Amino acid sequence: MMDAAKRTYALPCDTLFRFEQEIPPGKRSAKMAELIEAWINQREQEALRHSVIEGCQEMWDVMADTAEEWEPLDREVDLVLGK
Repeated sequence: MMDAAKRTYALPCDTLFRFEQEIPPGKRSAKMAELIEAWINQREQEALRHSVIEGCQEMWDVMADTAEEWEPLDREVDLVLGK
């Protein structure tokens, strides 16, 4: 069994009522843990996606410089291969 901690949070009455109508007693804590974990995972995925995009943007100049550096060789190979 996992460690558990008890906390108190204020929730809108309508939301809480609908939650309690949907989830039976004894399963509510597990459902809250599942929902919170899904929310955390989504935020982590969004942060990772942002980091990857940011890294790609930072590498754009490096890739452009490398392509420019190799372009003469590319042209020479194209001539040799008759393309």
